[in-house]
Amino acid sequence: MAQDNEMQLDGYRWVMLVLFLLLSLVLWIAWFAQAPLLEEYWGKVFHLSAATTNLLLSLPGLLAIFLGVSTGRWTDVLGTKNMLGIGAVCGLVGFGLRPFFITSFWSNAVLTVIGGYSICCLTACLAPLMIQWFGHESAHTYIGIGAGSFFIGGGLGIIITAALAGPLGIKNTFLIYSVLILIVAALWWILGRGKEVESRAEKPGFADEFKNVMQTPSAWVNLLFAVFLGGATVFTMGFLPMQMAVAYKLPHALAGTIAGLFPIAMGAGLIFLPGLAGRWGKKNTALIMLIITLAVWIIYMSTHNWGVGGLIIAAIIFGLFFEVPWALGMAIQESLPGVTATNMGVAGGAYTVGTNVGVFLLPLLMGGVVDKYKLAGGMWAVLIVYLLGLIALLIVREKNVSMT
Repeated sequence: MAQDNEMQLDGYRWVMLVLFLLLSLVLWIAWFAQAPLLEEYWGKVFHLSAATTNLLLSLPGLLAIFLGVSTGRWTDVLGTKNMLGIGAVCGLVGFGLRPFFITSFWSNAVLTVIGGYSICCLTACLAPLMIQWFGHESAHTYIGIGAGSFFIGGGLGIIITAALAGPLGIKNTFLIYSVLILIVAALWWILGRGKEVESRAEKPGFADEFKNVMQTPSAWVNLLFAVFLGGATVFTMGFLPMQMAVAYKLPHALAGTIAGLFPIAMGAGLIFLPGLAGRWGKKNTALIMLIITLAVWIIYMSTHNWGVGGLIIAAIIFGLFFEVPWALGMAIQESLPGVTATNMGVAGGAYTVGTNVGVFLLPLLMGGVVDKYKLAGGMWAVLIVYLLGLIALLIVREKNVSMT
């Protein structure tokens, strides 16, 4: 009977994958629904600077800075099913109540912090969930698929909001997202299952586990890599709609739609490209993707006569390779010396903290650059931060270690 139950749980991995993808899609849609509104609504109506309005994208990172590692530890203790369920509730409260506070920027900021914990839970639970249900050898592929849903959701949030906010109004558009989060959160709690690793030995304390997973210099440098990639990602997703609208005098709805293809392409890249790590290695694959991305961005920066078709192609190609290194960096973090089946949540939480230090701090700094140096400053900021990520990953020493 126990063997039959184990087989049933193994087959149930596809249900868990679909549930995770649905949850991440609706939460990221709700999060990045703010991106097309940063300049057009919050900036113009409330006379706020780009650095201030970017808080609505970067505040989830603030919470994860303080709670990322703890969330990873709680994932090891409570299980991925329960932690993601808690995240779903936070998303329902934070993102779900926004329609009732649409005239207050700071109320939206507070709600973004609450809803942002759901993003922290998604990131911290991503690798442990995929490793538990699909095995460590195949984890990088499914980590990529899971991370892909993040950015497809972000892209859809930009595109849908840009299309609906005008005819339906911002309040009604946000209300649609609230209903979707409610439905998916209920599905997670009803259908989700746990498949946690049983440990016969007594688990070490949190401090010991953190020391174990961060025992090598590469573990720390890899977190710095996550800082740069996390910050570059969130800033660029918020920056592109404004950049395309202003630089090429596009209607905001069209600019938002084209820019929204960028994170959707990121999601597609995360689904299809991390599997190349099985042939080339995680670090080498990530470096190749970083170099291609930098080359595409330099071409985009240096060409000033893009038509709509060219902008669409540039957004898709740029996005296709942009985020694959981040997912492979997470897989590297989970395979470094000291990471085991009983502390992989702590490792994932540490990577979450690194990512969200970047998510919170760098868009504020890069937004300040835009305030001072306009669009050109933002273009250079993306290039420099992404280049720093490449340098950090070059220093990381990849070492595949079997989890015991």
